[in-house]
Amino acid sequence: MLIRNSLWNISGSALPAIASLLSVPFLISALGAEGFGLVTLVGSVVGYFSVLDVNFSAGAIKFLAQHHAAGDRLRFAETFWFGACFYLGLGMVGALGIFFTGDWVVQSVFHLTAPTSDSALIALHIGALGFALTQIQSYLLVVPQSLQRYDVSAKSEAVFGMLVNLASVLAALAGLGISGVITARVGVAFLNVVYLLFMLRGLKIDLKPLWPRADVRRQLSHFSAYAYLSKLASTLHQHADKLIIGALAGPLALTYYTVQATLASRILGLTFRLSSVIYPMASALAAAQRIQELRPIYLGATRYITYINLIALGMIVLAGDEFLHHWVGEEFVATGYPVLVLMTLALLVDSLTNIPSMVNDALGHPAISGRFSLARCVIGVSLVTLATYYGNILGAAIAHLATALVMSAGFLYFVHGRTVPVSLQDLLRQGLGRSIGVGLLLFGILFPLKWLMPAGLLGTVLIVSSALLMLTLAGFSFIISVDERCAFLALARRRRL
Repeated sequence: MLIRNSLWNISGSALPAIASLLSVPFLISALGAEGFGLVTLVGSVVGYFSVLDVNFSAGAIKFLAQHHAAGDRLRFAETFWFGACFYLGLGMVGALGIFFTGDWVVQSVFHLTAPTSDSALIALHIGALGFALTQIQSYLLVVPQSLQRYDVSAKSEAVFGMLVNLASVLAALAGLGISGVITARVGVAFLNVVYLLFMLRGLKIDLKPLWPRADVRRQLSHFSAYAYLSKLASTLHQHADKLIIGALAGPLALTYYTVQATLASRILGLTFRLSSVIYPMASALAAAQRIQELRPIYLGATRYITYINLIALGMIVLAGDEFLHHWVGEEFVATGYPVLVLMTLALLVDSLTNIPSMVNDALGHPAISGRFSLARCVIGVSLVTLATYYGNILGAAIAHLATALVMSAGFLYFVHGRTVPVSLQDLLRQGLGRSIGVGLLLFGILFPLKWLMPAGLLGTVLIVSSALLMLTLAGFSFIISVDERCAFLALARRRRL
């Protein structure tokens, strides 16, 4: 089930990620580099209001999974409706906040001049409605995920994720400007909410409206209050660097940065989707008192995800410059390629904490991951601000990497053997060590070959093909377990017969 859910979950993100990457050149061409930067600024301002979210969705997934595993249909429905009321109210409050602070943000924070400021303000007002719809949309998705029905949530995310990028491009090409792009995205969000409401009816679960009892409200609120620290830190971390760069370096520099950061986050975000299915599974195992089954799942998932992330980093180092040249143009290569490599490396280091933090939260310790996330955010935002001031977007990328190295090491050391039922020694030996060792050894061989291959697209294709072949064979030989390798070979033999 874990593998199947992982594949479904990554498909829900992979197709929109590809669509998003494909849309970037069209948006830059239609809106101009500065216009693309303004769309990013609007999205960041709207996204920043997510700090109002106390992360009920994380608590909802945990407790919906637990109540479903225990067969408690009444508490399941009560938990759902408590979260639904919260996100409906959050959407309305956030939308009003965005609408009434938009003029101050445009004039006082970004110092935009007319007519640019007028377009940005209209886009912010439209984006306010999008904020409300996005909150409802995100919450409705937790229901199938808590039931470990990632096939259902992935289909919605894939279809509407691709549709929002297509609608954005069509609006830009039609000459509707940044407000037209934001309007298109809001329209797709509305359609997504309507679809999700019909989707819930198809799950055949009892969701008759119920006001939750005091213990249900207290349980979910207590968990979410601590989980809010992680949500707050994640939101600040996700949008702060863009706002800082936009304010200190301007929309054009933000475009050069955003293109690289988007590519890196889309690639590494796919592997996060592979691992995130462990959260409801760990919650269900804890509720069923089968926590001993979690250890091999945890170590195996860590080993595979780490190796896959190393492959992603290696492909970016080997082919990132050539990809940027053909994707968005040569002007993005000289400034952007070092940023791309550094941002991908920072995200890879951050990814080492994904599975530990999800298991930590699923077992009832969100305060720990929340405090670490908040500390990481404070340190990261401070370093990015200083580094951007002195080193522009390259400095911002270096600051991200430095923060990731320090905070990830501290988190892994603290939780293992305490809140995560696996020792740090076992993690290093059976989880991270093998993957990192094999990956670094192979890339130590492959990186010098990059400079021996002929320049241009042909050389890049040759080195990437060679790298993928070697990494696949090494993964099959050294990363997957003996039992899994034997099962795979047996399946292959049966299919040949």
